[in-house]
Amino acid sequence: MNATHKPPSTTVWTNTVLTEIVVGVDGSESSRGALVWAAGLAHDVKARIRIVHALPQRESANRVTRELRASKPRLLGKRLLRSSRNEVDRIDPDIAVDTVLTDDPIASFLGALSHTADLIVIGGTPSSPVRDVVFGHHATRIVADAQCPVVVWRPHAVAPAVTSQPVVVGVDNSDSSHGAILGAFWFADTLQAPLMALHMVSSGSHRPATTVDADAQEPKAGSLAWLGSRVRATSERHPSVEFHLHCLEASADHELRRASETARLVVVGSRGLGPVAGSIRGSVGQSLVHSSHCPILVVR
Repeated sequence: MNATHKPPSTTVWTNTVLTEIVVGVDGSESSRGALVWAAGLAHDVKARIRIVHALPQRESANRVTRELRASKPRLLGKRLLRSSRNEVDRIDPDIAVDTVLTDDPIASFLGALSHTADLIVIGGTPSSPVRDVVFGHHATRIVADAQCPVVVWRPHAVAPAVTSQPVVVGVDNSDSSHGAILGAFWFADTLQAPLMALHMVSSGSHRPATTVDADAQEPKAGSLAWLGSRVRATSERHPSVEFHLHCLEASADHELRRASETARLVVVGSRGLGPVAGSIRGSVGQSLVHSSHCPILVVR
């Protein structure tokens, strides 16, 4: 069951203020992609960027030996931060940039910064929930611990057009989903993209889709009306955004992953589950961090 809503002709801008974007870099292609993406956003909204690199964590009983071993990574870290700053300057020399080299673990350091930052952006690498539980993958920990929204940048399956590819948001009845709706409309407005809101309904809540009588359509129509009511207040604050409502009988994880193949950005809420609890109980956000085909925004 789908519905499309055209924006009214008048435009009223009531955007959230985004002033500071924190980007974690480690020299990988994914972190470079995250930095370029963040710089493009900073250019659009006139935000400043803080680039963070964490030195490798090494244990040593001997302080002198530890300092000698850390000297080369520190030099390489400074070079990485310098080249990262230059990358941002090439995109927009007017973006205010500062850099931070830290000895702390990247997840805990970004977690501390998340209390004052508006957005954290990191690169995503192929992984899995089970691998994260065993080895402690940074992206999962950062998403779980951050107090502000986090974008995990992943390369697009299809190069995004300026306006044709939508911002996709998964919607349920949780409080975190409300935050996801707010973030999705803000990004759709900022990126001048349409928005697609997806809600998954239980297959047991209505008759099979092959039934075409009026009574069989009522539950689906009810789900669509509920979804419309869920996004209405936010959509009114972003009247320039064309949005589409979709209620599907399917797994949220599966449908959002499939939608990410042609999306500009996927947005989901987070209930704050840690990596272990999330992998055991099931977390759509955690799954998409590993498998999305485009950047994913997780809103706490």
